[in-house]
This record gives sequence, C-alpha cells and structure tokens, in this order.
Amino acid sequence: MGDFFQNGTITTLQDFQNRSYEDLEKEMKEMAGETNMVLLLPALYSEFETPAMERIISELKEVSFLYKIVLGLDNATRDQFETVKRKMEDIPGQVDILFNDGENMSALYEEIADAGFSSIKIRGKGRNVWMCLSYILTDPEAYAIAVHDCDIIDYEKSMLAKLFYPVVHPALDYEFNKGYYSRVEKRLAGRATRLFFTPLVRSLQDVVGTNGYLEYLDSFRYALSGEFAMIRNLARSMRISPTWGLEVSTLSEVYENTSIHRICQTEIADNYTHKHQILSGSDRNQGIPKMAGDIAQTVFRILNQQGVVFSEATFDSVISTYVNRAIKIITKYNALSLINGLEYNRGEEIKAVKIFSEVLEEVSCGFIKDHLGIPLLSSWVTVRGVLPHFVDQLKEAVREDNEL
Repeated sequence: MGDFFQNGTITTLQDFQNRSYEDLEKEMKEMAGETNMVLLLPALYSEFETPAMERIISELKEVSFLYKIVLGLDNATRDQFETVKRKMEDIPGQVDILFNDGENMSALYEEIADAGFSSIKIRGKGRNVWMCLSYILTDPEAYAIAVHDCDIIDYEKSMLAKLFYPVVHPALDYEFNKGYYSRVEKRLAGRATRLFFTPLVRSLQDVVGTNGYLEYLDSFRYALSGEFAMIRNLARSMRISPTWGLEVSTLSEVYENTSIHRICQTEIADNYTHKHQILSGSDRNQGIPKMAGDIAQTVFRILNQQGVVFSEATFDSVISTYVNRAIKIITKYNALSLINGLEYNRGEEIKAVKIFSEVLEEVSCGFIKDHLGIPLLSSWVTVRGVLPHFVDQLKEAVREDNEL
C-alpha cells in the first residue's frame, strides 16, 4: 500500500494497489490510438542468457499498447545478434534492433567521432540509449518513449504501463516520468542511492546553500533507477552522459529543458530485484565505486556550470559533511531493518561509506584539475545540424541489419 505524501518539488504518483492491470491496460489501449508509445531497451547480449530477460520477453508478448520496440544490442557477434533477433520475433508488433557492434553501426559511430563528437568513443549504456533515442526520433509518428533496464528479475508488464501513463494521458500534462520502487530482499539493497547519492546531495545543500537543482534531485525517491518515460519533444533536446552518470545527467537535462511542474515520479513496482554491482575498495574503475565517481563528477560539473565555485576547502567541507550525514543515516536504516526483521550489517554499511568517501576525495582532486570532465553526448538536434544526412544513414543501417 503506497502512501499519498507529496514532498519535494515534483509530483509523486503512488500505487495504492487497488487497480487491476486489465483495467489499466484497457485505458492504455485507448490512449495508444492517439499517442504512439515506443519502448527503448538498452541491452548487453549476456542479458539474453539470463532468466531476467526471458521473463521480460514473456511479459512483453502480452503488452497490447506499444507502437514499437527499439532494442540497442551491445557486445554481440553477428551470430549472437541473429540469436537475439529470433528471440525478439516472439513479441508481436514491430521490433527494431540496433546491432551496435555490426559493420553498419560501427561505421556510423566512426562518422560521428570524425565530426568531433569525442564522447561517442566511450562504450556503455549511455551511448546505447543515446543512439536508440536518435533512431526513435527518425520516426515522426513516435510520441512517447519509455526506457527500462534488461536485468529486472521480477519484471511485470504493469511497470511499463505505469511508466507511460502520466506522459500520454490526455488529462495530464507531464513530459517526464521517473519510475521508483522499493529495493528490499533479505536486507536493504540500493547502496549507491541510500549511502552515497542521497547523503551527498544533502551534504551539498548544507555546504552550497539553497539550490533549486539540488532540491529537485533530492525530491526523487529513487534518482538512480534506470526506468523513465518522456515525450519526443523533450527527447530531441536531451544530452546524454556516456558514463555511469547517465541517470543523473538525464534528470539534469530534464531540469534544464522543461518546467518542474511537468516532471513526476511514479511507483511502478512494490519491489524490484536486479543484478547487484560490486562494491570493493580495491578497484575504483568497476562496480559501485566507478558508478559513484561518475555520479559525483556529473553533479559537481552541473553545479559548477550554474556558478557554484568548488575549491579544495569546499570539497573538504562536502566530504566531511557527507561522512557525518551517511553515518547518521546508517542508524536510521538499522532501525528500519530491525522493525522489519531484515538482516543488517552495520560494519559493512560503514565500510561502504568509507569507500564512498575515498571516491569523493579522488573525484574532487580530479575535478579541481579538470572542471569539464567527459562531455555529454550532444542532443539529437545538434547532431542533425552537423550531420544532416545522418537520419537517412541510421535508418538504412538498422533496416539492413534487421532484414539480413
């Protein structure tokens, strides 16, 4: 049972669990006649070898309101691409696959790089989402776009309906919807959000002072979730981070390009389980430490672009405040775990905070030397201005790969 509490600067749409999927689907099918909905799936080939992807495909077979599905496939050979095509053929309706490792798409990535878009060389989910958005926007009939990860173990088709609903309903005026959910198994999950992102954002508010952008970030119940939906006009102006900062950069671009009153978050699942990232202090270039570093760099860069000045003294204050806030929040999560009969290892939580504080120290040192960091992937409008024929080339590349 969701609560109805509204806090922060954006609208929160909770799920009271009193509506059947059949009732929701009926309304979605009616709205599909007026607004074409496209699902964007960024995937690694390895995810097609997991039960999670099998379940996602099984659920998508029963979705009746989609205009099309666009799948961005990374780290796949030609044979593996053909395997994925066969699996996706089980889903009724149009499914287009971007074979990112194929000759056609590789040539397009080289062309973009030659045109001066340097970040295109950084492979990962961000680049995959960016290229899929570019492809979706070549279709003038596509209106709303939803994105979700491909490692959701307990995926249900109702998640997709709830993502789309606020941005396609004719009586609502939202341009962007962020999905949120609980991350609870035998213990509390979501360490990057609980122990890093939230205390960092609140520490920055303590040090920087009143700031609309930070208040906005703090309004999201799960800012790092990979599930969101938006309308095409907003997607056209979006820049995308090629790093782990994808989710935060997306929220930041939305903040810059639309009104706060046209942004909402929706409870799309009672609970959510997906693969866990590694949390190890030995390697900062993988798992959660890598994610945390990219997120911090993204937030620092955006604040700096708004006129916030970061010095060594400022970062010292941020890190000190972060550690203080994180340790205090551990006490809260300990109490929450106890009353719910969950496992809770205070020592491991404190160890995580230590790792995160060390990541912040490294990021702050690097930021002082280089304020700009890794550039975001440019908006689709910008790419079309530089490469006016890219639209036709992209459509032809995807068509050729999918028809072979």
